[in-house]
Parts: sequence; structure tokens; C-alpha cells
Amino acid sequence: MTDTDRTRRFYDTVAAAYAAALPDTRAEAPLERGLIAQFVTDLPDGEGPVLDAGCGTGRLLAHLATLGASPLTGVDLSPAMAAHARASHPDIPIQVAELTALPFPDATVRGILCWYAIIHSEADEVAAISREARRVLVPGGPVLLGFQAGVGHRTIRSAYGRDAEMDAVLHEPEDVVRILEAAGFEVTAVAERTARAREKHSQGFVLARRR
Repeated sequence: MTDTDRTRRFYDTVAAAYAAALPDTRAEAPLERGLIAQFVTDLPDGEGPVLDAGCGTGRLLAHLATLGASPLTGVDLSPAMAAHARASHPDIPIQVAELTALPFPDATVRGILCWYAIIHSEADEVAAISREARRVLVPGGPVLLGFQAGVGHRTIRSAYGRDAEMDAVLHEPEDVVRILEAAGFEVTAVAERTARAREKHSQGFVLARRR
């Protein structure tokens, strides 16, 4: 079984519990909501979609719509997570896809929110995801990444009350900056905040635009 298969199986297992535990943006701090708002502000004019890449159960799609992002679309690796997203947002097209093989033609997507979707990806995989994001983005289109900050790995055990275990990867914000710049992005904002509530790690965020 590949790492991708394990990740897909993990999220298929926890999808229903995840949807119940995280129905909206209540888990996001003001910093995160501010960065997402800036991402929407940075969207260039045009008719192309705004992509929630790794949309999970779709909890951020309604928030993006509230901020004025339209039209919206989403992709997720997990069929079960994507099914929850479709049920919650029947008017938004949701596809099952890997972030390294997005189902969009070149230079057709106006913006990509990649919110905690690289947390199971090593640095070389993040680089491949970044190159694929650049391929589908229009020139000037923004990408916003959120992730757990740090070095090394962490183990997720008994996730959302389910018998499921998965390794996750920590990323230093400066490393993500270098990866994005190498892929052809101009970084416009970098942020990190300390852990709060039940979090065990700092949280990192990088906002960039396609050159």
C-alpha cells in the first residue's frame, strides 16, 4: 500500500467524525481568517474557478463564498470526504483527485486554497504540489497554504474518536517559501503563530502569487 493509499484510507475512515467535529471555521484563529480574506482579495478578475485543494468535507467552501469568492470548486483525495462536501454544497463541483494531478487545464484557475492539505507530504511532494498549482493557476493567481509548523513528523492516533492512525509531516514556513519560489511563485505573506487550545504545534501559513 502506498502512502497515498494510506492517507486516502485514513480520511475515508474518519470522514463522518471529521464532518461532525469541524463543521465550519470555528477552529480558525483571527490570523487565519484574516489570511483567507486576503487570499480572496488577491484573486484576479476573470471567470475561472477558485479551488479549495484538499477541501475535505467542504467546511471552508461556505466561508469562501461568504467572502465573495466565486465560482468555487473543490478536490480531495478521499472519496468519503468528497461525498460529505458534495452533500453540504450540492451546487459546487467536487472531484476526487490528487494535488499532484489536478483535473484542470493549464492557467484556468484563479486561486488555490490549500488548507492543511500538505500535512502528509514530504518536501519533495510539496514541491510537486506547488508545480502543479502553478500549472493550473492563471498569472497572478494566489495560493494560500496552511500547515503545522516545525521539523520532523508527528503521529495522529485515534483521530476524531476512530481507530485510525496516520503520520503527518511538519514544515518550517521558510522551507515552504523556498519551495514555492522555486516553483515560480512570488511570496507575499508569511505567518506563524504558537499553538493554542489543544494544538501541539505552531501553525504556519504562506501566501503567494503565480509569476
